[in-house]
Amino acid sequence: MEKNDLFDNYPSPFFVIEPIYNEDGSMINFRYKFVNESFARFLGKSKDELLEHDFVSVFGNNYEIDWMNFFNNVIKTKGFVAETRFTSVISRTVVIESFYINPGLCASFIRDYYSSSNGDSIDGNRSNIDVLFKAYHDYMTNFYNETYLKENRKLIEKVRNVGLIFLDINNLRKTNNEKGHRAGDQLILDFSKEIRNNFKGHDYFRLGGDEFLVITMGLGEKDFVNQCENVKKHFKEMDIATLGYKFYETIENLSSAVMEVSDLMKKEKMLRKNNDKK
Repeated sequence: MEKNDLFDNYPSPFFVIEPIYNEDGSMINFRYKFVNESFARFLGKSKDELLEHDFVSVFGNNYEIDWMNFFNNVIKTKGFVAETRFTSVISRTVVIESFYINPGLCASFIRDYYSSSNGDSIDGNRSNIDVLFKAYHDYMTNFYNETYLKENRKLIEKVRNVGLIFLDINNLRKTNNEKGHRAGDQLILDFSKEIRNNFKGHDYFRLGGDEFLVITMGLGEKDFVNQCENVKKHFKEMDIATLGYKFYETIENLSSAVMEVSDLMKKEKMLRKNNDKK
């Protein structure tokens, strides 16, 4: 796997910038040399809108000299800097880790963020992070929830080559009834680990008690299908879950697409039940 492919599938926003200097040697702008899918979605842009474009041309009057100085310091010192900083471009405070890479570039991960109208420190607004995390994540698995999916559907509908996998845990109700809800909760946690292990680097959602969704971006159709078939075989051998999947070059309506892969999962589950009866 190429480095670009690796970082493109990384779940945290990641980008690399190239400085643009004035005649006096001061950094006045920068150009995006690499952005992953997560970073593009984080800014509400497509990768094509960012790659090889400079900051000022993309965001116009939202010129932020403090950010220029921040990136310039990382590049000049060839160091590593972790800070919490506010950006007016998206009106959020971000926890960013930036480091120098050859030749004269700055790479950055966004580790956390929260809504803010000022640049207060993260310690003074810790509750904002907690509220935002709880609003968009499932409390048990820490997967994204349905609210996050609905609020970001338009961004997903702009992306090309998207894979959807709808998964349903086998026998969760039976486990709850026969062994108790604590055993059922453990089954959910064990299954969430299986999802992380088998679909590394993608986006995970818990949509209901036993229903999960995985969204892949950046995989070709052949690789996507091969991965899904391997996982499907693995889950069948474990008798842990049933899945339905489909690859989309483009998605016009995410809700309809999710319903489609949900129906594919249900057909797979019905087919399996019929085979077990024979």
